[in-house]
Amino acid sequence: MHDSVNRPPGAGGGITLVLGGGGFKGMAHVGVLLALEQEQVPIAGIVGTSAGALMGASYAQVGSAEELRELVLAFVHSDGFQSKGFVGFGGAPSSAPSFMSRLLTGLKRQVALERMFRRSSAFGGAALRYVVHGLVPAGKIEDLRLPLSIAAVDIDSGEEVLMIEGELHSAVLASSSVPGFFPPVVRDGRQLVDAGIVNNLPTRAARGLGTTRLVAVDLSAGMLEQADSGPSVGMDLLLRAQDISTFHANRRAGDLADVVVCPDLSGRDWLDPSDPSHVIAAGEQATLAAMPQIRELLGSATWSG
Repeated sequence: MHDSVNRPPGAGGGITLVLGGGGFKGMAHVGVLLALEQEQVPIAGIVGTSAGALMGASYAQVGSAEELRELVLAFVHSDGFQSKGFVGFGGAPSSAPSFMSRLLTGLKRQVALERMFRRSSAFGGAALRYVVHGLVPAGKIEDLRLPLSIAAVDIDSGEEVLMIEGELHSAVLASSSVPGFFPPVVRDGRQLVDAGIVNNLPTRAARGLGTTRLVAVDLSAGMLEQADSGPSVGMDLLLRAQDISTFHANRRAGDLADVVVCPDLSGRDWLDPSDPSHVIAAGEQATLAAMPQIRELLGSATWSG
């Protein structure tokens, strides 16, 4: 890891929460945090990548899961977010989308694919900055109320980078910059991108910090479920290949956690921001189902619920 560690998550009591990537499926992390607060589970620190870094950073700033839920719902339903081009790009949430809906989605994907070949990214940096700045207040990582570690990858050297200090916005941006979709972020002289290309569930990075009592949130459950028709165009094939790679990598990474929470997000595309309340509820339900394991992990001596 590139950055030195001077305040590792999990150094004290409570669990270390490892929040995986998953695009807009990352809204499930809000439900995870809601359930943990409801059950009075102490969180000693967070290690996150991509959407996990975004939600972890926002939670560490706003102070409560309920405030985070209100912030996310208001943001996703805002006119500003709706205008950024994400909506309609991912898979259509309904089982029988209209012809115009399918046409619009296809056109957006075609334009995005053409941009990938002509530019450094499909969406450009402005759209991602809008999301990060809208959900994460400005500040420094080391000043957060919870220890936070943010994972990314140096696209030039291939080295994994764990950021535990410095400017918060650039760290979250780097961790969320999916190659091809968003441009790399230059930080400390490095071109950084989403760590999901090599490690979408940073349990190994968390263990490397010397942390214990790891509870990992894996957003890849249901990724291998496929519609009867199968992928039909290049963009679908690209996203499908990414899903398969992420699913198998997350299974291996989950072996390093003490407890793995797997929200049921079957059939949902990582580029689909629709119905955020449903996604949040999936995270909450999965965490409550895993609560007996989490209680056992904490042990009676440290359990405060």
